[in-house]
Amino acid sequence: MRNLNGIKWVFALALIGGSANADIVIDNQLIPSNDILSIIILPNTGQINISTTGYTVTKDSTDPSDPVAVSITSFSASPSTITEGGSTTVSWSTQNADSCAVSDNADQLNGPVEVSGSAILTIATAGNYTLTLTCQGSSGPVSRTISIAVNAPAPTPTTTCTASPLSGVTKSWNGFWGLNFPLPGYANKNATIARSGYLALKFETGSIVDNGYLATVGNTITSGVRKGSISECPGDFKVTRACSHVWGIGGGISWATDGTANVCQLKPNTTYYFNITFTDGFDPKSSTCTSSNCIATIQHVNP
Repeated sequence: MRNLNGIKWVFALALIGGSANADIVIDNQLIPSNDILSIIILPNTGQINISTTGYTVTKDSTDPSDPVAVSITSFSASPSTITEGGSTTVSWSTQNADSCAVSDNADQLNGPVEVSGSAILTIATAGNYTLTLTCQGSSGPVSRTISIAVNAPAPTPTTTCTASPLSGVTKSWNGFWGLNFPLPGYANKNATIARSGYLALKFETGSIVDNGYLATVGNTITSGVRKGSISECPGDFKVTRACSHVWGIGGGISWATDGTANVCQLKPNTTYYFNITFTDGFDPKSSTCTSSNCIATIQHVNP
């Protein structure tokens, strides 16, 4: 037995006979009156509720009065994890929606939107954010939510420098050359260096993508072997071979921020020092200069 009471059914219904015991035809089925438990007609809607025994009545899915279901077929953010100040693309699509709106706790994307579309969302502050898409249609509202994680940028690693065994003087790159790194393109300039100490020229790589060459050249004022290095620490001569050189006459240190191979690789947005000494870089007594102040001619080439 199937009890159909309380369910709206749309069918062809006809009464046969003129008494209370008349048979009924439902969906081309002749149902004897003895098998009809009840017939209720709702006057406000015209809905007919029938309870029967032993008969099956099917619902007409094309009933124009039935609401059409609204659905959100997709709602996503790509990427779903970004860094402070970064952007993500929020996309959505729906079916049978008349209108849609998005709300978020990032205060960036709030209000009505197209029923299908996309938007670029930029979030400046780290945190976890929730976006809700709500769409309306004849079947009522539906909603979906997505989450976006915004991470703080990774902290810039700090360089801890060990005090040099040599005494030294630090000058800014601009203070020595009169130009900002990586200029000058080609120049030689004399520098005075304490006999048992060092001179450090401080410069910032910034966002420069370039390469160049540093050297000291022989001169007639002060003789002696010079040692040089490029390091993140002043007076530091314990560096890789590519970032150091010992001068008698020729040669130098080639540097690059553009990925040039087999040279001293410099990181962007980092402070470096070009260090020069007449010692071995470790022992003040190892100086090859016999004057109290020694002069070296520094050369920079930026082709």
